[in-house]
Amino acid sequence: MPVLQKFSASRVVMYAGDHLLAHVHVQLRDGRECTVELDSLLIVGRVEARDIREALAWIDKNRANLHLRWRSLNP
Repeated sequence: MPVLQKFSASRVVMYAGDHLLAHVHVQLRDGRECTVELDSLLIVGRVEARDIREALAWIDKNRANLHLRWRSLNP
């Protein structure tokens, strides 16, 4: 489970051998977690966009590199 980026209230991780569609997991300090699909930025889970605003902006900015990382961890 590589931690890709840390923020004050959350961190972005990606798992090897994970299910499709290409996505990252955003884990909040309070224990909540969601996934964010790389293509659509769709949030799956009980987390509001405002709670992960910083992580969403970083994911959006780094989508191309995240897709490359996804393909290396999930061949």
